[in-house]
Amino acid sequence: MSRLIFNAADVRRVVEHSITAPTQSEMLVDYEDKPPYRAITKPVPAPSVLLVHDQGVYLMSNGQPRDIVKGQTSFCAYAQGCHPDRDADWYETARALVGGDDFGECLPWANELKALLDRGAKTIALDFRADAIAIVEG
Repeated sequence: MSRLIFNAADVRRVVEHSITAPTQSEMLVDYEDKPPYRAITKPVPAPSVLLVHDQGVYLMSNGQPRDIVKGQTSFCAYAQGCHPDRDADWYETARALVGGDDFGECLPWANELKALLDRGAKTIALDFRADAIAIVEG
């Protein structure tokens, strides 16, 4: 198991955007098993954040319209040690924490994360395993 730790101020921006957004993106459920292999999606049950591993490991809002900070780039709350512009060994750290494959996981926890922040959390921590992700007190 790995623990991902995020800066509270960055997570607050992500969750507040998700909670106040007029709509949420649908979440990926599966892919069709015959051509053209389209994505199968469904609505999310609550305001959500996305836990993503590609260029780093980060949380971003699932709210629409997106929280654009530059060009087509959405605001992201990076896990400690996993920011490609700030951490020289981000790639190795990300692989050690969450493995080598890229992924995006929709977590319907924006309200729960905001409640932790409102209680004064200085960081937000997620325990990450291959079969489960859980919020822990930061």
